[in-house]
Amino acid sequence: MKIISIERSSRFALIGIAAVFIISRILYKLVGIQFQGDTYLGYWQFIDPVLLQKDLWRSVFYLHSQPPLMNLFTGIILQIFPVNHDLAFYILYFIGGLILAVSIYFLGLCLRFPSWFSTLLSVWFMVSPSTILYEHWLFYTYLLTVILSLVGVLLYQFISSGKSQLGLIFFSLLACVTLTWSLFHIVWLFGIAALLLIFGRDRKKILLTSLLPLILVTGWYLKNLVVVGEFTASSWAGMNISKIATFRTPQKERRQMVKSGELSKFALLPPFRNPQVYLKLLPKTPLTGIPVLDETETSFGRRNQHHLVYVEASRYYLHDALHMIRSEPGYYARSIVQAIYIYLHSSSDFDLTSGNRNQIAILDTWWNRLFYGQWQSNETSADRGARMSAENIGWSIFLGFFAVMIGSIQFLWKRRDQLGEPENILVLFMIYNILFVSIVGNLMDIGENNRFRYVIDPFLMILFVFFLRNAISAIAQSKSTDPSQLVNTPINDLQGTSS
Repeated sequence: MKIISIERSSRFALIGIAAVFIISRILYKLVGIQFQGDTYLGYWQFIDPVLLQKDLWRSVFYLHSQPPLMNLFTGIILQIFPVNHDLAFYILYFIGGLILAVSIYFLGLCLRFPSWFSTLLSVWFMVSPSTILYEHWLFYTYLLTVILSLVGVLLYQFISSGKSQLGLIFFSLLACVTLTWSLFHIVWLFGIAALLLIFGRDRKKILLTSLLPLILVTGWYLKNLVVVGEFTASSWAGMNISKIATFRTPQKERRQMVKSGELSKFALLPPFRNPQVYLKLLPKTPLTGIPVLDETETSFGRRNQHHLVYVEASRYYLHDALHMIRSEPGYYARSIVQAIYIYLHSSSDFDLTSGNRNQIAILDTWWNRLFYGQWQSNETSADRGARMSAENIGWSIFLGFFAVMIGSIQFLWKRRDQLGEPENILVLFMIYNILFVSIVGNLMDIGENNRFRYVIDPFLMILFVFFLRNAISAIAQSKSTDPSQLVNTPINDLQGTSS
């Protein structure tokens, strides 16, 4: 088995990738792209910036609505750079972009793409409007895209070399993902560990290197169980699923079901209302003396989405949502179709990036048309959630997704007796992530589904090209080889040569 090394061709490729990355960022800045930092510190997922600066550790410890790391990271930067934090975030995201570019390049080498072709894929992804928009937006989406791409490379190296240090870094970064975005549930993390234990060869080393990260993540979930009574990383789960299950049902029907006692009064209140609204329904919510749990508004004058009342409110929303799924599955099924429709949009077609997107509107529109098959990018979030238009679907995304699914089934079935090999483990890891994000994201929420997909877009791109190349190689081989000989041709010979 071959471990990736930085040979001369790779050194030149990395220099080229870095050069294109830097030049492209300069050009994008010249046309008006700016890092969106302070604007989004008031967004729901963030603790009040005043608390992040003055009461960071206690606020993060008692945080129940979100996993802790994004707020911890933000608070540390705010404290170290109280004046120039926007520049600090920009520099860190810029460095993250370089790591992402290099990771995509090495993922290509892991799957035996030529160096020049891996370079091309990396450059294409890094200069795309979607990447530019997410790189210049202070949120966890871009950071997790960087980490997931990097851990793919680390996984390949860990399985190839068997080095425990790489395994520990790999699982630690996976734990960071789980402790940053609740979509990557503890089930996701344990699922990866289970897959490696089942198909990996050095099970003892896999178990030992995964143990501490698994304990840390489990410990955070247990902390929430003790503090707020929920074994979860986010108490918002009930409110999120209510958007796709309960509030896609006509209000008239919901009113009747509330009147009959089938649903609670929360079924008539759209989720994520002001804490004061919920406190009227849940007046026994205790005061704790902890600002992040007690204050109803932030220093921005916006509602504090981390108030303790959301824990109990979310339980009502979850109960109502599960009842609606059981009693009115048709509405839920139609909502899932609508979520998939949003999922198939270009990831740049997202309202919260519109400030920068307007600066490159023509480029974004034609990029989406040429590469994603999405002719129009003119829908608002309300439009995407209420109607469907063929012109707003990224048909290349749709076809590419199914090509990857079919290709992965065929590839992994042929390799079923060799799944412990580094290349096969890497493909399995990427497919697992694609399926997890796609299924959980579209079953549990509606509205930002194309943003969810961005974190796995590098995997989708690389696997689509990988399986396309394999298919072309197989067809070419079959035309130049006697069919009786092709049956006995090793699959490695059908997949091109290593770079």
